[in-house]
Amino acid sequence: MDLAGNLARQTPSDSDMERASRLRALLTPSSFWSPLYLEESAWLDHGAFAFWLIETVKPRSFVELGTHGGYSYFAMCQTVKAFGLPTRCYAVDTWQGDEHAGFYGEDIYRRVNDHNERHYASFSRLVRCTFAEALQHFTDGSIDLLHIDGRHFYEDVKEDYESWLPKLSDRAVVIFHDINVRERGFGVFKLWEDLKTKFPSFDFMHGHGLGVLGYGKNLPAGILPLFEAAKDPQALIDVRQAYGRLGAAFKAQFESQHVREDLTSKWHAQKARAEGLERYTTELTTALRAQDHRANALELEAKGLARTMNAQIAAVTENMI
Repeated sequence: MDLAGNLARQTPSDSDMERASRLRALLTPSSFWSPLYLEESAWLDHGAFAFWLIETVKPRSFVELGTHGGYSYFAMCQTVKAFGLPTRCYAVDTWQGDEHAGFYGEDIYRRVNDHNERHYASFSRLVRCTFAEALQHFTDGSIDLLHIDGRHFYEDVKEDYESWLPKLSDRAVVIFHDINVRERGFGVFKLWEDLKTKFPSFDFMHGHGLGVLGYGKNLPAGILPLFEAAKDPQALIDVRQAYGRLGAAFKAQFESQHVREDLTSKWHAQKARAEGLERYTTELTTALRAQDHRANALELEAKGLARTMNAQIAAVTENMI
């Protein structure tokens, strides 16, 4: 065996070490956290990146346009709280739904609002109105991180982006969900393809796609390696694969919890059914016993009547003789 050749194969090359070093900057311990709030969502694939993004950008103000069930928003809030950041968080939504998210009832808003009040009320607020109506509540140049995830027709997402531009700060990062959806009239990919050539950017293709846009002129230093990685084909693959695997783990965690909850619900239903059958059986047994007692009483009464009748017949017969 060629010992020198074997050692050479086992020793990381400069290229391997460079790749590992780059990934260490783009994968921190927070990337491996577990979400405290799980909700069925296409955003499940990007929860790990949300943790890293908040830790890295440390936004003074974070605004999400389109919150729905709250998974992406609460992943951000979880990170803010964990690191004790002074970030102010705002979720803007009508909580009525649209053609792409589907229309839904008041229960979604109540669930999101309840979780927000119990865990993040000190720095987070739900703004229940349209995106256009919410503009008046934010000062120009105040938002460091903007997440656009509303109605996904091209005209709508373009309007959302352009109308909120004055609100962005000079260190602002903008993220777009669903940049890799090409059906049902989705047009986010068209806007993204135009914007990514004009600003530093990085795009994930898994989980319906997520685009990260470096809009501000004075971006946080920590996010620059992400945009540099987009220029290196191997680094681009490494980062995408790493967060793709983490996203798959989050989805598996949700599916496992969903199955567990479903089985628990079925178990409780079967238990309730069994308890109902047991109660029914007990009631039937009690009723049967009552019927037995009544039958016994009637039998005794019948025997008494028979004896009385026999005595009367005997008396009549005796008198006739």
